[in-house]
Amino acid sequence: MLDEFQPEGMFYKYIVEDEQGLQTINFIGFTHFINCYFGAELPADLIQQLFLSFSPKSGQESGLPVNNAPGVGPPSLAPQESLDGTSITSSYASSSSQTSAAPPANTLPPVAKPERRPSVFEEALGVVKSAFQSSSNKDVSNDFPLIDDSNRRIPLKPLVCYLSLLEGALPENKLEFVFHVYDSDDNGFLDSKEIESIIEQMMNVARYQQWDTIELEPILRQMMAEIDYDNDGIVSLEEWKRGGLTTIPLLVLLGFDTEMKEDGCHIWRLRHFSKPTYCNVCCNLLVGWGGKQGLACALCKYTVHERCVRSAQNTCIHTYNTNPSKDTVMHHHWLESNVSAKCVKCKSNVSIFQGKRCRWCHNLLHTKCIDQWPKECDLGSMAYHILPPVNIIPSFLDRTSSQASSSLNSTTRFSVTVLPPNRRPLLVLINPKSGGRQGERIYRKFQYLLNPRQVYDLIKDGPEPGLHLFKSIKNANILVCGGDGTVGWVLDAMDKMDYGDNRPPVAVLPLGTGNDLARCLKWGGGYENEPLQKILQSIEKSSQVVYMDRWQITIEQTKKSDKGDPQPNHIINNYFSIGVDASIAHRFHVMREKYPEKFNSRMRNKLWYFELGTSETLSSTCKNLHEQIDILCDGETIDLGNGPNLEGIALLNIASIYGGSNLWGNSRKSPSAFHIPILFPQITNNAVHGLQNRVQDIGDRLIEVVGLESAIQMGQIKAGVRANARRLSQCSTVVIQTHKPFPMQIDGEPWMQPPCIIQIIHKNQVPMLIGNRKRSTWNLLRRQTTDDS
Repeated sequence: MLDEFQPEGMFYKYIVEDEQGLQTINFIGFTHFINCYFGAELPADLIQQLFLSFSPKSGQESGLPVNNAPGVGPPSLAPQESLDGTSITSSYASSSSQTSAAPPANTLPPVAKPERRPSVFEEALGVVKSAFQSSSNKDVSNDFPLIDDSNRRIPLKPLVCYLSLLEGALPENKLEFVFHVYDSDDNGFLDSKEIESIIEQMMNVARYQQWDTIELEPILRQMMAEIDYDNDGIVSLEEWKRGGLTTIPLLVLLGFDTEMKEDGCHIWRLRHFSKPTYCNVCCNLLVGWGGKQGLACALCKYTVHERCVRSAQNTCIHTYNTNPSKDTVMHHHWLESNVSAKCVKCKSNVSIFQGKRCRWCHNLLHTKCIDQWPKECDLGSMAYHILPPVNIIPSFLDRTSSQASSSLNSTTRFSVTVLPPNRRPLLVLINPKSGGRQGERIYRKFQYLLNPRQVYDLIKDGPEPGLHLFKSIKNANILVCGGDGTVGWVLDAMDKMDYGDNRPPVAVLPLGTGNDLARCLKWGGGYENEPLQKILQSIEKSSQVVYMDRWQITIEQTKKSDKGDPQPNHIINNYFSIGVDASIAHRFHVMREKYPEKFNSRMRNKLWYFELGTSETLSSTCKNLHEQIDILCDGETIDLGNGPNLEGIALLNIASIYGGSNLWGNSRKSPSAFHIPILFPQITNNAVHGLQNRVQDIGDRLIEVVGLESAIQMGQIKAGVRANARRLSQCSTVVIQTHKPFPMQIDGEPWMQPPCIIQIIHKNQVPMLIGNRKRSTWNLLRRQTTDDS
């Protein structure tokens, strides 16, 4: 669109330079541009209002639009997002009946009820809506006087910059636009007067967000002073962009931060209810095709008819504290109860809409009993895991932290203040694509059970935002919901964090196909729709922590010219293998990439593994592997030719592979093991015991090496017909050289590798939580509920 303002573009004929050399556009050109920009014929009255909003006042600099206080303008109108990442316009749709008379976007909103605070973007949309409504009024010409099409002009630069802020773009690009908007004299620098305009703009946005502006103003001034890196009194474009990308308040308060989401807006989900449920707006019973159907907020369970959603007030929870100097107590968040139950105070029955339920502690009380209930919320049965909103504050408002001086240039959006004792907040990291899309349902349920700011979608956010938030918490747990690859992803990200001796332990909710690590840690082989409250209780009771070994793997190709697949990982958490099992996994991976619709459940994936394993047995693509591979364990060569022919080699860090197989097998130390060296000191331990009595341990800094004879042997071990694979070594370093291309895999991630030299050494040990969940046969057979509400 910007190219159309060049000499060859359609809008160039409307451009004229004024006395100051600034490009301006008249009303006809503006109308043409706006209609092309929005792709529709907008009402003439709306176009006039937009045109007048950019028309400078008499005596005002032409670089700033009219009707704006210094520094207050459309940059604050960048679209904001709700907690689920959707545009805040959805919340406007639910409240359009209340925002039709919203004030202009360049003025502060009137004092409203705390439960309904429209966002900046909602108010801007309210202005547009009112203009659309007024276009049908015949007397509207009195409000919008006719414009002289030929003489009246507006500056082009702020128009282009402001509209560009509403587009999706990189932060650095938007920062550059903002710089040119506030550089009113167009000299390429921001002087003190222009910086004051920016500070005023950010203060206005802070007032919209209901932040503590008294404490914020000196912080902003300190921030703007630090952006002037060379201390020459002016800010260049390079300094502005450098400071903006590393200073969180600048991104937040200019209106285009990607993580500081606005609180209070519902996130609607379509639900079918098994029990009689009533609408919180019209108080009537929910009825729909096939049962009771309605919209429920994923965060607070506020429930409405689809027809009533426009009248629903934004009474959703606040997930962080915008006033840390005043709000130091966790208060209840009461919602009208649309179901009947017992009052926790008087123990009598609470009829529908005769009481209120707290979103955090889930206690239900009569309306008359609330005054007799403690004002402070104890967060209920999940208090051990919940990170209280009152303890989460924007990082640049944290004046008590030891890192307060460096928080302005931190990449962390939020800080956590001192937590109550006997709490271990739980960081939940979920891969929504794992386990046949089970992760999507679990994500929504955890958002309701905990604070939504401690629940993260790994596909969308990655593990870093959550890890940064929890880094300062001394006592915390981490729950990874996904397969073994997801756990490895999180552990790799944690390696990059400077935890010191305060690294939090990790628990696993298995959602993958094999889930070998979860099996070893006693979290089970797969999630079976158990109530998430029980899983949280299991984590609370889990007191045993094991330090799991992790191994660094380095691969160097023998010939640089050989072409192969990229190495998926450089860390071994579970196992590494070459040959027959990697060949099956590689074929499975290729098939899944080509036909993803055929791999949408854990059972179907296992059936595909069975089919591919059968075909591999018939083809024997890795026959006589031992002739093309050399292995050194702790500097000693392993003779692979001494025994049956091998089709695969596996290095085991844990006692589970292929979804529960134990290739090393069970071992018991001989009762006389501690006496033989005393009686016969000249006989070494290896000579007496060999490998048959070696015990596998997840934290002994040793890795086990076994040989695989065929795919049939793997199936026999899985079925329990054979005890274990062929044991080759138990060592701390391994060097492998291959002389032909082989399929390989690390923790279930396969690839095809040309001839190479592989070196494996110990990397570190990480704390992992051991589960104590016990499942009976009846629990496995009975139908599990999927509703955690």
